[in-house]
Amino acid sequence: MYATTTIARLTQRRTCAVRSAFTASQYQQLRTLASWNGVGVGGDNNNVSRTSKPAVVSRDRFFKTNYKGKTGLEQTKIARFKSTFKPSTSAATTPAIVIRKDDDKEEATVTVQDNGKSYLLDFGLPKLIPEWRKMFSAETLFQDVSAGLTVGCIAVPLSLAIAVASGVPAEVGLVTAAVSGIAGGLMGGTTLAVTGPAAAISLLVVGAVEQHGLEALPFITMACGGMQLASGVTRLGVVAKLVPVSVIAGFTTGVGTLILTGQIPKALGMATPAGLNPLEVLSYVGEHASAINPSSAALAVGTSAAMFLLPKIHAKIPSALLAVGGATLATHGLGLDVALIGAIPSGLSAFQFGIPHLPAVDSLPSLAATTFLIYSMTSVESLLSCAALEKMKKTSYKHSPDQELVGQGLANMGSALFMGMPVTSVIARSGLNLRLNAATRLPALVQAGFVFSSVVFFSDKIAMIPMPALSGMLITTGMGMLNPAEFKHCYAVQKMDTLPFLTTIGGMVSMGLAEGIGIGCVTALALNYQQASMVPGSASMLPPLSSTMMSAMPVASVHHAMSPLSSSHQEHPHTIGISSTSHGNWNAPSQSFSHAHDMAYHTTAPVTSFTDANGEKFLLDADKSSVLQLNGPINFVSMFAIDNMVRDLQERVSAAAASGERYVVVDMEKVTNLEFTGMEELATRLIEVADGNEDVTIQMVNCSDLVYQALDQCDPKQQIQRFATLTAV
Repeated sequence: MYATTTIARLTQRRTCAVRSAFTASQYQQLRTLASWNGVGVGGDNNNVSRTSKPAVVSRDRFFKTNYKGKTGLEQTKIARFKSTFKPSTSAATTPAIVIRKDDDKEEATVTVQDNGKSYLLDFGLPKLIPEWRKMFSAETLFQDVSAGLTVGCIAVPLSLAIAVASGVPAEVGLVTAAVSGIAGGLMGGTTLAVTGPAAAISLLVVGAVEQHGLEALPFITMACGGMQLASGVTRLGVVAKLVPVSVIAGFTTGVGTLILTGQIPKALGMATPAGLNPLEVLSYVGEHASAINPSSAALAVGTSAAMFLLPKIHAKIPSALLAVGGATLATHGLGLDVALIGAIPSGLSAFQFGIPHLPAVDSLPSLAATTFLIYSMTSVESLLSCAALEKMKKTSYKHSPDQELVGQGLANMGSALFMGMPVTSVIARSGLNLRLNAATRLPALVQAGFVFSSVVFFSDKIAMIPMPALSGMLITTGMGMLNPAEFKHCYAVQKMDTLPFLTTIGGMVSMGLAEGIGIGCVTALALNYQQASMVPGSASMLPPLSSTMMSAMPVASVHHAMSPLSSSHQEHPHTIGISSTSHGNWNAPSQSFSHAHDMAYHTTAPVTSFTDANGEKFLLDADKSSVLQLNGPINFVSMFAIDNMVRDLQERVSAAAASGERYVVVDMEKVTNLEFTGMEELATRLIEVADGNEDVTIQMVNCSDLVYQALDQCDPKQQIQRFATLTAV
């Protein structure tokens, strides 16, 4: 069974070596040395002869040559290695077996070479084309078109309102929604997601326009899209997840606070001086209450109330369209004296195609900082939105963060070509799309077409919308952002996540958006560092090869190892699995690890019965289980280690499916502390493994109360089986 893990690791890495010693009379035990850096550890690699023209042999010839004449235990070793080696179906990732033999010594080196993790150079088209074909299915066509039209009714007023909140002309929001909706819908990584301008990004756009001018916005949007596209193609979607969820929650609340306080004066028909913080804005409104326009206030309150109450009557009601439409009718029917959107370009003239101009060289440093901030937050918002959407409803297309970044990158680049603004995958519109029972990507295209039609054919009607109605919409949106669900999850897992949440809000309100996000991230990092350093005896739990890194950054990774249980574990009934090293390096200096590593090729433990602290029975069948033991903290800095671990696991599970492995057992005994961001990523990725392999069950054992609390937040449907501390029966 462990040979499967070996092959998964070998084919995952760029260069891994399997050294096999031959003698005249006996075939010595096969052992492996794998390294993430391409150099085996724990063995004398300097003695391996490296010829300029190594002999390349086929897989069949290799196994036929080395299996012939072997009996008993030796056959078992080679047979296990043979039976679990399966060539990749993709030519790009098929490994080559290369044998190098030293003429002076009866020793050979077998090297498995592959191309590593492939890039998404085809933009994911092979998997997307079947998705596009489903859009024209007669079974779902009507409900998808209906859903798209309803989402479009929401997208038009929301795009107008977000454009106004972003400090750009109203038509920019509509053009952006129409163009980006098509690219995001076709190329995104989530079937039911809808792309467009987002309220959470509006204040970042305001800052960019104020600092660099409106003419620089297309360049910023293009650069942001290019970075997202590059991140997706190089499969760096995991990088965008490094921002702690507590900081994202703080950012959402901070943006909601700023939108709310910024729109209150506009809703009341007042103009405030620029540069005021929220408290100063409220103070100014109180001091100049006599300047309030009653008509504006009535329209804003009515619009906000309609936005709040109509969804309670029926979830599928296009509340934004009805609220803004009602306010518009009231304005012109009663002759109210309020500000209107005003004339906007009509017809196709609103869609002005152009290549963004490169700004002056001296402005590039500050422009780069602004672009990177917008890139980071739009990427994180999109991935969070799509992850939440995937949890609400599973589709035949598996959610891919890398593909989502490709789609969002193309959407932003398309928006920039029509002088648009940055976009994200929007949870409000996507959630409505889901509730309307959409089944394919067609609704995203229909809503984009609806927005396009509204600009081309109804621009004169849009010009009549009162500005207080849009302010009322934004006030409702801002209020909905004050209590994000993400913070509730974080607080349930780790109460101290309140600190980065509050520091992010405080920094945003008092200093600025970028400063607030930076302060929040530093606070979260310091908090996890401090908690990791407080764990008694944590250093003794960490493997030797990781001690240097961990002493410098105790929260740097989750360490993992994969192996079925062997007979050597009977002395430690409370421990499931084996020790591990940083990022999966084999820890050859550890004698206990080396012994377990060697034994794993030819020992098979019987089915072992355990009872957990809650009295539940747990059976471990070594022949049908892959066991992983996690050491150290699980937090937002663990994303890369979790990603690598799950990739290895997916390869192992896929390769071992034919041998009947059905369980993935994750031992949580040596996890030192938890943070919601890392735990949610771990649970989500493990569930993906189970979803991709119908017969595989994920089990977590030796779970503490904190792990149970985290799983309640990350896996409310209990797709992962959980067991408390185990005791052998």
